Amino acid sequence: AFSGCSSLAYIKVPSTVKIISVGAFRECSNLLEAELCEGLEDIGEMAFFECSSLNSIKVPSTVKVIGSDAFGGCKQLAKLELREGLEEIQARAFWEAGLAVIKIPSTVKKIGEGAFAECVQLVEVELFEGIEQIGEQAFYGCKSLKRFKVPSTVKEIGMYAFHGCEQLEEVELCEGQEIIEAHAFQGCKALKIIKVPSTVKLIGNEAFRDCNQLVEVQLCEGLEQI
Repeated sequence: AFSGCSSLAYIKVPSTVKIISVGAFRECSNLLEAELCEGLEDIGEMAFFECSSLNSIKVPSTVKVIGSDAFGGCKQLAKLELREGLEEIQARAFWEAGLAVIKIPSTVKKIGEGAFAECVQLVEVELFEGIEQIGEQAFYGCKSLKRFKVPSTVKEIGMYAFHGCEQLEEVELCEGQEIIEAHAFQGCKALKIIKVPSTVKLIGNEAFRDCNQLVEVQLCEGLEQI
């Protein structure tokens, strides 16, 4: 609808709008503010893709899905407010965003593939009980991330989920996790201790490869395959 409108600086989406369609505001490079109102349900694929000046966004509680690449490439996006009611963050939704802190509501069940990949300024992520899956490459290349707690409701940590998180010093895994996929923590060079819960059945190929400072690993009865 407005893709490539390079002079657009502000947009208010009224409460009667239920869906922001694919690429609606894509590459609006001077868009500073997008005001989204309660009533919106779906932020579509690439809706705000590469809106490189967008610095903050508040997602209404009525939104259930943030689509693939919806805010991908928004490198100035430093402030993000997600609310209870959101259910799914799809693939690459915030890829390369300028976020430093993320609080993901308890209603979110899945963080999609590469959802926060290459968010190089990201230092803190807060997840709640209720989330079930951290997808492949979800936090790939988040070089500033230092600590991460995986809630007990997460069954699977996807391939390359934390690959290249070079400053990740502390990972807390909880009883309830079942699978740590291949390359999940590869290249986490600052990681020193890992305690694998008794519920974990599988640690995938090269899951902790190149964790050069890893000095202690605790494995429990119940693990079936390394």
